[in-house]
Amino acid sequence: CLYLQHLRCLSFFSWFFCSYPKYYAELPNKIMALRGSCVQIPCTFNTPDNMLKNAKSIFGCWIKKNHAFLQPDSLVVFNGSTNIIKGFSHIEILGNLSQSGCTTVFYDVMNNHTDNYYFRVEMKTTIQSKKYWNYTYRYIPINISVSDVPKLPILTPTDLKEVMEKTRVNLSCSAEAPCPKQPPTISWSNIPESAHITTQLQEKPEKTQSVFSYMTFKASYKDHRKNITCTATYPRNTSNDSTVESTITLKVLFSPKETHITIDPSDSVSAGTNVTLTCKSKASPDKMNYTWYKLGQEKELDFGEQLTFNVNRNCGGWYFCTAKNIYGNQKSKEIHRYQYSTIHFTVMVYYVQKPKTMDPQKCHVLFLFLFQGQEKHMEISSIYENSAFATTEELEMPKDETEIHYGQIDFSNSLTKSVTVKCSGQETIYAEVCGSGKD
Repeated sequence: CLYLQHLRCLSFFSWFFCSYPKYYAELPNKIMALRGSCVQIPCTFNTPDNMLKNAKSIFGCWIKKNHAFLQPDSLVVFNGSTNIIKGFSHIEILGNLSQSGCTTVFYDVMNNHTDNYYFRVEMKTTIQSKKYWNYTYRYIPINISVSDVPKLPILTPTDLKEVMEKTRVNLSCSAEAPCPKQPPTISWSNIPESAHITTQLQEKPEKTQSVFSYMTFKASYKDHRKNITCTATYPRNTSNDSTVESTITLKVLFSPKETHITIDPSDSVSAGTNVTLTCKSKASPDKMNYTWYKLGQEKELDFGEQLTFNVNRNCGGWYFCTAKNIYGNQKSKEIHRYQYSTIHFTVMVYYVQKPKTMDPQKCHVLFLFLFQGQEKHMEISSIYENSAFATTEELEMPKDETEIHYGQIDFSNSLTKSVTVKCSGQETIYAEVCGSGKD
């Protein structure tokens, strides 16, 4: 059994080495081309020893479909010895054939150019025993595939993991350049503010070329969930260029930021109204714990995203909140929670001489309300007759009397009630009050 296995191994290796070509061309197995553009085929070849050194002339050929030279189903698309080009607008060998270089550019490729292509070399030498050496590298063809749409650019890393804030991030975007004479242009969109970008044309291990664009930046919380896009634009000899793009989503981990408080309702409120304070913040992860404080109190006031209370005389003060996640916490600015709307006024009382037409049992006093503030509806407590009194002392009156309003209030009927006064801006009101002659 061992002897039979040994023979089988020898047979396999003999077949392998015998069938492997002694002369070969190094070509990519397959290359993608864009319709209306060119395609560059990297190519090198080998020959018998000293053949190139003794070559008087050397030419390259490209055969489509069938490697057999001059067969009916084969097509010599390029013959360097006769400069004949068939089926293409132009073909150019860039490589130095005398140094085993056969890199070739096929221009203005179309969809019907998709096929296998074989390289062939033809030489005249000074060697008497072998004046001509013609060889088709039939074992290693290249397949050219022509497409209307270029390949998508490749963003790496393809699956960007979560990154911590302030760490450096490196992204690269590569787009194949089948036609290095007309390479694609790469542009970025929605990039971070600190991004630095470099772009260059590079040769890959298989000798094809691509445009590489590298971007480095320091991650910021403002970049969280940004969709960063790399766009490759290919010029071609058609009515329009071809554009393709790839996108990656950036995920940044950070402690709470932009912590602040919102108030509902935001306008002035009257006593007995419910007011809700909401603590808002940005964080990643966004699961946060909220704590409420009142300035001047050491203990926490409450926990949770919202704080609701009923407005009264004791609810005024400065409030703030803190937001916390696994990476840290942040305190909001203090806000002042105003008390319910009220009215502030100054009463100036002085004795006024009784006119002859007035009831002798009544006296006159003049009092002044000074209002300040924006337009509001406010509750005013009842005014009783014993809250004002006559005096013989002369009080100082306001100097500006351009805005004077007169009115009469009869205190003979003592009523206790509230009235709502609407005031706007800053104004001064004078009123005449008549009190009864009761002792």
